[in-house]
Amino acid sequence: MTERRPKGVRCPRCGTSATDEFFPFCSDRCRLIDLVRWIDGDYRIPGEDPEGEKSSPVFEREKRVIH
Repeated sequence: MTERRPKGVRCPRCGTSATDEFFPFCSDRCRLIDLVRWIDGDYRIPGEDPEGEKSSPVFEREKRVIH
């Protein structure tokens, strides 16, 4: 049985028609741009920080001074 994708879905990155191969994106390029935005922290899910966690290891690493 083949999976059916909704018709008329637009790429969330650029707005062109989504393709079956990269759904919901139109291309691998748009898919990777979106992934990098998640990794860089451009997208965030709202909520409170878990108790006891004030910063992540990534932010701690950026605070260090390299001698």
